Amino acid sequence: MNWLSPLPPRGQVPKLPFLGHAVAMARDPLQLITRLGSEGDVVPIQLGRLKGHLVLRPDLVEQVLRSRMKLYSRETRVYVAMRDFLGRGILTSNGAHWRKHRRIVQPAFHKRRLTSFAGAMTRIASQHLDGWLAQDGPFDVSDAMMHLSLDIVSETLFGLTRQQDGPAHGIQTTHKDARAIVEGVEEGQAHAQRVISGLFRIPLDVPTPANRRFRARMRRLDALAYRLIADCRAHLERSPDEPHDHVLAMLVEARDETGAPLPDPQIRDELLTLLSAGHETTSNALSWTLWLLSEHPSVARTLHAEVDAVLEGRAPTIEDLGQLKFTRAVIDESMRLRPPVWLTGRMAIEDHDIEGRHIAKDSAVLISPWVTQRSPALWDNPLGFDPERWLEPADRHPFAFFPFGGGARKCIGEAFAYLEATLVLAMIAQRMRLDLVPGHPVVPQPQITLGFEHGLLMQATARTPAAPGTV
Repeated sequence: MNWLSPLPPRGQVPKLPFLGHAVAMARDPLQLITRLGSEGDVVPIQLGRLKGHLVLRPDLVEQVLRSRMKLYSRETRVYVAMRDFLGRGILTSNGAHWRKHRRIVQPAFHKRRLTSFAGAMTRIASQHLDGWLAQDGPFDVSDAMMHLSLDIVSETLFGLTRQQDGPAHGIQTTHKDARAIVEGVEEGQAHAQRVISGLFRIPLDVPTPANRRFRARMRRLDALAYRLIADCRAHLERSPDEPHDHVLAMLVEARDETGAPLPDPQIRDELLTLLSAGHETTSNALSWTLWLLSEHPSVARTLHAEVDAVLEGRAPTIEDLGQLKFTRAVIDESMRLRPPVWLTGRMAIEDHDIEGRHIAKDSAVLISPWVTQRSPALWDNPLGFDPERWLEPADRHPFAFFPFGGGARKCIGEAFAYLEATLVLAMIAQRMRLDLVPGHPVVPQPQITLGFEHGLLMQATARTPAAPGTV
């Protein structure tokens, strides 16, 4: 972002009549919430007509997400705007609709299924990493990681495979399909950010350039989703005896209490929700991890040593996860400093108090992993990249670190994301070193997830794992 002049370096955050903190939010949202976070545990915030509080202390975050969650709804600007491109999937829906769809989707993330995903994850990652090493010069790692993660989610959760030379298998997709998903998600996030930071909402039927672009991208996404649903239904009819336990088949075969199938628009909403949320957050988490490793060579050397000692040159398996402790610590420390979801919120459905602050009905309650996970009151060396802190048990509140949220609405794909991130990071560390191109600006782009404003331009250099016993 940073497209306006920066906030003043000291003093209280500027708050304007009627606009409140809206201008500061447009200038630099990360700086705004960081500065507000220094003012207390429950801090007033105003974004135009929307008033609310930023809630930061872990025990208070726990109240919002878990113990007092019935006081809140998810009808925030963010979730309402996200419905414009995700519809009413498990991320944006509420009540009986959410519970019904969660029951359908949940089995795809059971431990037995996760175990079966590991082989596909490493196979797909290996194909992509071959391409990274074949690059003739620097490339945008954040974009490359987006496509790697999208292919993993597409195949493991939805049975979608890229078209290749030779016999077709599964439901076929193309590189054009993948680009439509990535561009659609990016445009959907940009649309939601416009809604969040704007003083008023411009209806989608008003033909502004941004609205025309958004609607065009959504038409492409809808056409792709409905084609994949039709292909899945046809595939199930052609091969009724073949096992079909991926999410798309579960959705197509699901029946409600009357025996009726789910309408295609509902299947579309879940398909696009899981495709977008399932690859975007993990991709950004891994991209920020690779940047942090390039900035901290000693941490990268420790990571290389662990991967070389544990794997001895072979691909990782799910059985290796217990030994890849430093690899997991690197991921956790990266998500502490660069949480993929940096800000989320709820709307109060009745008047109540938090820590002596009055929370009015219909006001916003915002929580920020970005601020809480960097708090000097909770963390030693809060801005330092120190994976070692995760290797020993620590007496910290469960909501001092909550990159996947918490409570009943905690991210359904947490275990899937950790499995993918650990396997992929181990393979990258095993096979290459990635160095940031000198002078390339690394600027956070805080939309729905925390991306890169200018991409992440890096150079890959092949490395040979150390021989056993030499680490």
